[in-house]
Amino acid sequence: MKTLKTLAVFGTVISLTAAVGVAKDEPYLKADHKMLGHQAQSSQQHAQDQAQTLYYYSQSQQPIPKQEAKDLVAGIRKDLAASEKALAALKAEFAKNKEAVDLIESIKKHHAKAHEQCGMAEEACAKEASDKVVIGDCCSEMWHHLEAAKTETQKLLKLLKIEKLEPPKKVGAKK
Repeated sequence: MKTLKTLAVFGTVISLTAAVGVAKDEPYLKADHKMLGHQAQSSQQHAQDQAQTLYYYSQSQQPIPKQEAKDLVAGIRKDLAASEKALAALKAEFAKNKEAVDLIESIKKHHAKAHEQCGMAEEACAKEASDKVVIGDCCSEMWHHLEAAKTETQKLLKLLKIEKLEPPKKVGAKK
C-alpha cells in the first residue's frame, strides 16, 4: 500500500513537471511578448500621429514653427527606434519562425522608408522658409508607410498569438 502511494505521488509530480515544461515551451504565453508587441504597436502609432500633426502644420496658412517641426521629427525618429528595438527582441525570441521573421523584416522596410522621409522633412524644415509642399509630401509618405507597418505588426502579433495588453485594473476606492 505504501509503495502504491509513493508511486501515485511520484506520478503526480512527474506529470506536473511535464505540464510546466510544456507551458515554458509555449513562448506566446510570456507576458514579455505582450509588452514587446504593445511597445512596437504604440510606438508606431505615436510616430504616425506625429507625422500627421506635422502634415497638417504644412497645410496651414501660417509658417511652420521651426522648433515644433524639429521636435515632431525627433519624436518620430525616437518612436521608430523604440518600435524597432521591440521588434528586434521579438525577432530574437522567434528566430526559428520564418513567417514571423519575414513579417518583422517587412515592417523594418516600412520603418526605413519612414526614416528616409523623416530626413527629407527635416531638411525641408531647416530651410529659412520651410518648404511646406515637401514637408507635406514627406509626412504623407511617412504616414502611409507607418500604416502599412501597423498592418504588418497586427499580422505578426496574430501569428505569434500575442494578445493586446489589458487595461490596468482600477484601484479600489480609498476610505
